Amino acid sequence: MSREAFHLLLERYLQNRCTDEEKEIIEKWYGMLDKHDMEDVDSTQISALEQKLWDRIHESAIVVEGEVPVRKLKSHNRPSRALVAAVAAIVAGFVIITAYIFFTGDSKKPEFLAAAVADDINSIANNTLQPMLVNLEDGSTVILQPKSLLKYPKHFSKTIREVTLKGEGFFEISKNPSRPFLVYNSNVITRVVGTSFIVKTNEIANETEVTVKTGKVIVSPNSGSLSFKIDEILKSAKGVVLTPNQKTVYSASENTFATTLVDKPLPIAKNSKQPSKENYSFNDSRVADVLNQLQKSYGVEFVVEDKELYNYTFTGDLSEQNLFSQLDFLCESIQATYQVKETKIIIKEKSKT
Repeated sequence: MSREAFHLLLERYLQNRCTDEEKEIIEKWYGMLDKHDMEDVDSTQISALEQKLWDRIHESAIVVEGEVPVRKLKSHNRPSRALVAAVAAIVAGFVIITAYIFFTGDSKKPEFLAAAVADDINSIANNTLQPMLVNLEDGSTVILQPKSLLKYPKHFSKTIREVTLKGEGFFEISKNPSRPFLVYNSNVITRVVGTSFIVKTNEIANETEVTVKTGKVIVSPNSGSLSFKIDEILKSAKGVVLTPNQKTVYSASENTFATTLVDKPLPIAKNSKQPSKENYSFNDSRVADVLNQLQKSYGVEFVVEDKELYNYTFTGDLSEQNLFSQLDFLCESIQATYQVKETKIIIKEKSKT
């Protein structure tokens, strides 16, 4: 069996396309590893773990039919859930190992860095103490914060717009659905077609925060870090979709996203860079109507646990207050409380004591 066939078989197992005999073989492979082989593994040990299993496979006669003769395996009972999970974990681990071979431990790089010569790349470093405005050829702009570095091609390709960022930048992207805009950093890739957002990296904590002001973005891990624990390998961080007033913090060490509302939500801008100005003056208005107004203005979803609260009425002017102050005022008047849960705001009656 070749190394390539070995990995293809493991991938088929993940996709549930193996024959019963192949499943038995993979489970037998798993049994070849000692328990201590499955303890914490970092990126420097991945290839050694694979090599150990590869060597043990060749020491035995258990291979896939068509390569060399297959040893007849004794029938056995259906494996326990724990065994199936463990087998899936080690198989998933080898899929990551395959990726490791291709990426050699580095984060994915945009095409322009791989294909272009140095003269075709703009590299802007903000070594000042003030934010720096960078204008891109497509009409997009970036406000680059101090101690930040932006790289981008002098001419974007016809199909995609890509830049790399180290540090913090506020992006306002010109809308062009046929040419998506991608921002790469060491932890995540942020994909947009037309919006404004902030990307901020904390190198000490190995975290990246993405905050959306307008539009919608998709944030995905830029999988380069392969330090992991085998028992956590099935946890997948495929990415998140963010809309205005939402943010996510990606932890590279944990391979997780923590998504919530921004600290100070603003009314969503409409056809301009300035927040919309809405009328927040209410006179004997149903709470349902007040919440609909706030939801429309901020793009925030409200969940009312006690439906009778919808029929309460509210009178007051919330115009000069931020969203959370508005909610404080509203909830106090109707004897309710609220809490932020991820990207939603939950409203319920105060507990009666």
